[in-house]
Amino acid sequence: MSTNRTLRAVPAPATDQAKPRTETEEKLWQALRNNPGSTATALSTAAGIGKSTAPKILNRWENDGLVTRTAGIADGGSRPADRWSITTTDDQPTDDQPTDDQPTDVDPEKQSEKPQRLAPGALRGMVEDYLEDNPGEFSPNAIGKALNRSSGAVHNALEKLVESGYVVRTSDKPKKYSRAATTAATTE
Repeated sequence: MSTNRTLRAVPAPATDQAKPRTETEEKLWQALRNNPGSTATALSTAAGIGKSTAPKILNRWENDGLVTRTAGIADGGSRPADRWSITTTDDQPTDDQPTDDQPTDVDPEKQSEKPQRLAPGALRGMVEDYLEDNPGEFSPNAIGKALNRSSGAVHNALEKLVESGYVVRTSDKPKKYSRAATTAATTE
């Protein structure tokens, strides 16, 4: 006895809601909105997320039809990086761009609580600017508080600036730094 079974598609229930984005996904989506046509590495830096996390999310979004990948152009050397953009179609809502009267996803108070990831060497530039704008001697902790950065990272930046001659260590215990006198004289 053979019974022929017919398969039929089962519609998704009407109550099936889209899964909300995680905080990491929200950061990446915002970076993608602000930087269309960027590489996954650039987007991960802009979003302040891990460099291996962004491509995983972007690939999933590509499979879902939310983003478009544009293959990088080879000009010799290593494999060119793909570029990513949000997919816009006529049937997809486009109201996720904030307008002047619409609040943005980022709360300025929350943004100041958790600093964004900086590009390599950017903290050193921030410390240079701080010392140029604020004459005197400062501890890494004081500069870190002023810049909303960790004192350890500021200390490392200060030590690099000491090596380059831009900054001098004025005290070892407690560690304090100021702009080098020759640098101050040449910039004024």
